[in-house]
Amino acid sequence: MTLKIKEHTCQTCNGTGFPAVAQPIRPDRKIYPVKCRDCDGKGKITDAN
Repeated sequence: MTLKIKEHTCQTCNGTGFPAVAQPIRPDRKIYPVKCRDCDGKGKITDAN
């Protein structure tokens, strides 16, 4: 019996691996992207069914 693994794009980050971050109010401050928690920065979520 083979196990099929389905992959789909992470809805939280739209497959980028980094969720959208709000821009800072002050333009001189940088925001560093944080890995998406739902897909662990991979951009895809695997469903092992």
